[in-house]
Amino acid sequence: MLMDTDLDTTQQDYVRTAQASGKALVSLINEVLDQAKIESGRLELEAVSFDLRTVCDDILSLFCGKAQEKGLEVKSVVMHYSFAVFVITR
Repeated sequence: MLMDTDLDTTQQDYVRTAQASGKALVSLINEVLDQAKIESGRLELEAVSFDLRTVCDDILSLFCGKAQEKGLEVKSVVMHYSFAVFVITR
């Protein structure tokens, strides 16, 4: 809902970062729960398709703010289901 309001570019970036951070937190909680299932022998695996480029971009967006503050540029490259992360100093 917040993204549907009149926000400037910086505010939109903050909202996207907050949204991505929330999704990352939910994912982390799910990982902890899955670990408990593994240890108890109750985990059922499921094949899920996903866009690797989107996942990498989402993860890097969490670090870009701090990297820019330190004068660094962070980029990812996704090719044929593998990826590389580059940290570029200015």
